[in-house]
Amino acid sequence: MIPDDLLPHLLDVEHPGRTTDRYGNVVDDWSTSTHVAVQGWMQQNTGTEDTDQRDAQIGEWLLMCNPWTAGGTPLTVHGSARVHWHGQQFEVIGPAGPAYEPAELHHYEIRLKTVEG
Repeated sequence: MIPDDLLPHLLDVEHPGRTTDRYGNVVDDWSTSTHVAVQGWMQQNTGTEDTDQRDAQIGEWLLMCNPWTAGGTPLTVHGSARVHWHGQQFEVIGPAGPAYEPAELHHYEIRLKTVEG
């Protein structure tokens, strides 16, 4: 586990609740989402613009975080989660990538994306 002093950012990880739609499909329900706090390191990897019929700024980020929440419970992050930090909302891209040292879980590396515009 990475010491919290090396992970200076406090982030909010949000997972959607689940509900059944009128067709009987189980779907995400953001009105019943749950939140957990986690210490992490945020780093922007790329930034691009999409100017094809819109004016969008797209950023791809890397979140490195402890495998435990700030409350001490195991962290779970899946592809439908959102991460909130400094007033921005990030979408999780794919599953969290576990990193081991040498045989036990050390931290997660989670790819994030943000789109504005």
